[in-house]
Amino acid sequence: MSAHRSTRKHRSNQQSRLSALLERRDQLGADWAERVSHGLQGVGELTEELMVTEWALTEGWPHLSEAWLIQWVQADARKLHDPDSNDRTDCRYCTQARQQASA
Repeated sequence: MSAHRSTRKHRSNQQSRLSALLERRDQLGADWAERVSHGLQGVGELTEELMVTEWALTEGWPHLSEAWLIQWVQADARKLHDPDSNDRTDCRYCTQARQQASA
């Protein structure tokens, strides 16, 4: 395998890993905010998973970590909400409550 092809494959693998980790981080952040908002169990375990995922991201891409950390905190904070309003279309627990109320 040529050096050029090897470098291209490495970049492709790195990009795939980055995409997968960022997607995982986004989903964990959403799950965390929903559980906190609704006072559900499992927040501690989700926090640990978030920390591990964030560590992997900041270790692999340290030059981006400062910007990411700010974005993650802001995104998670925006997802926190009052569960009694049941008006969040992006929260599965609010969606379930609306469906049960209309049934």
